[in-house]
Amino acid sequence: MIFVYILGGIAMATLLFANFAEAMAEGRGKAQAATLRKARTDTWAKRLVDPNSRSGMKDGVEGVSAVDLQIGDVILVDAGDLIASNGDVIEGVAPIDESAITGESAPVIRESGDRSAVTGGTRVLSG
Repeated sequence: MIFVYILGGIAMATLLFANFAEAMAEGRGKAQAATLRKARTDTWAKRLVDPNSRSGMKDGVEGVSAVDLQIGDVILVDAGDLIASNGDVIEGVAPIDESAITGESAPVIRESGDRSAVTGGTRVLSG
């Protein structure tokens, strides 16, 4: 009979720990989402005025808020910059820190072509 009480106590302890761990994970997830939303409103982008001009990409750059970006805008992202919005790499190669999104600490290489998708709120490490 005591064996049944011990098993019941272990089951109860397991359930309590699982609920506590789930609440902690939910709180961390909400905090990360809030941080990303704040980064979106605070992030500035360097939008290319004439992206088809290849005469010098930095010549025609204007600073805009990430919330003012439109579909089809081309932005310039340098090493250390936050990526202002989701998009695709159209020129160049760079390691991207996606730990804010995926939790993985290793940088991911993004380049024009097959592996071109980038996520807003991530950071360009170099390139």
